[in-house]
Amino acid sequence: MASQTKIEGRYLGGRPPYGYRMSEGRPHPNPAKAADGKHLHQLEPDPDSAWAVVRIFTEYLRGRGYYAIAEGLTCDGIPCPSAHDRTRNRHRDGHAWPKGAVRAILANPRYTGHEVWNKQRKDEVLLDIDDVPLGHRTKLTWNSPEQWIWSAQPVHEPLISKDTFNRARARRQARSTHR
Repeated sequence: MASQTKIEGRYLGGRPPYGYRMSEGRPHPNPAKAADGKHLHQLEPDPDSAWAVVRIFTEYLRGRGYYAIAEGLTCDGIPCPSAHDRTRNRHRDGHAWPKGAVRAILANPRYTGHEVWNKQRKDEVLLDIDDVPLGHRTKLTWNSPEQWIWSAQPVHEPLISKDTFNRARARRQARSTHR
């Protein structure tokens, strides 16, 4: 998967981030699947929401915080990610922008047009070290950005530049160490 991301820039699945939608890409590299007419998936900007992602990055780099950005989007009547796609987000009310959604957008490197893999890993943790048959739970853990695998080139249309993403990341890091 690392080489498919780095060399091919292949989209490896999951739901598209807010601001993008799925589209059909190039023919599948497996000749048998290509002969069946299968194509790889790729991301393309969603005209209904891509501009909101640009707005979030712009406002953040102008000094606004997560809460202020979320409040502004809600007050302007811009549907939050869970309201934008109700079929996949039935478990959320979708009434307002949560600051966590703003933070998640600012932390997502896919908005640069690059495919990125290995942002998280699954760790198996025993429920009771003295009673192994009790089993384990799976815990998702964020990898450090140095462990992320980036595609060598942009593979879909970027919504922001890599420089904009890096400036936003530097601001988030400075704010977290300042606290």
